[in-house]
Amino acid sequence: MAIINKSARAGEFVPVGAEPGLTRRFVWRDADQDKAVRDIAAVRFNFPSPDYPTYKTYTNRPERQIGVRLDDGSLVFPDIVVVDRDTAVRLIGEVESHRTMREQDDAALVEKWSTFAGLADLYLFVPLAWVDRAKQLIKKHRIRAAGLRTWRYIAGQDLIDITDIPL
Repeated sequence: MAIINKSARAGEFVPVGAEPGLTRRFVWRDADQDKAVRDIAAVRFNFPSPDYPTYKTYTNRPERQIGVRLDDGSLVFPDIVVVDRDTAVRLIGEVESHRTMREQDDAALVEKWSTFAGLADLYLFVPLAWVDRAKQLIKKHRIRAAGLRTWRYIAGQDLIDITDIPL
């Protein structure tokens, strides 16, 4: 008698590191990262503002709002994209979670971050536990990040805490 695993998932396999390409989403798995993207955009990329009235912020989590075209014609979808009135990309924010830092190998992270850094000023947001790895990858591969920041939620509160890390 054979045992059948009824809980096995059937469907399209998306290999780890397929980001920044099109990937299949799992709402239950991505909820913490989606919330962090929304909160970081509200706190650190709050555009338009009095100082930058022509800037506008878009987030690509949980739903994609804006893609950035690469030189080869393909589209990438950074977590946070700030554009000017003429739709020129000015700032990019990429928010990594414990899951993305754990599941993606160094080569996939370096490729993604290098690609985004070539498009505009890149601000990386990583969980505090992963800051050493992120800093090491940025330095080793000479990624032109405009800033590295950690993020975490304060226990018992619904507030995000963001800390700038010197590169």
